[in-house]
Amino acid sequence: MFEELEKIELAEELFGTDFPVDMTEDLTVNNPREVVDYFVLHLRGWGPNPAAADFLKKLAKKHNSPTLAEGLHDRWRRDQISAVIREIFNTGDRSAGGDDAVIPVRKPRVPKAGGRAAAQSLDEDNPSG
Repeated sequence: MFEELEKIELAEELFGTDFPVDMTEDLTVNNPREVVDYFVLHLRGWGPNPAAADFLKKLAKKHNSPTLAEGLHDRWRRDQISAVIREIFNTGDRSAGGDDAVIPVRKPRVPKAGGRAAAQSLDEDNPSG
């Protein structure tokens, strides 16, 4: 329990904002997507503070991912937020490497094959008739 509190305090220090208490369960069940989405929304327009920039530089070196250390004077990026959450809370699978290992993303849904009429009906506000 104490260790989890220390992790939350570190996340708050790096992100410069309070950690949502109701989201700690999302981390313990290994589902960091909600937490990353929360921080992406709440950190919009803000960039990494000096402590976070230093942390990201260390992560970039440790995981041989130089893109994490790019744009440290710009706004937070999703991959940076995800990497910080993953590192602090030991979530996700790092063995695959690369940015795709941060959080799995589903492919967008596409219309099933079956004719042009089905796809056209999705684009029309009102069916013809």
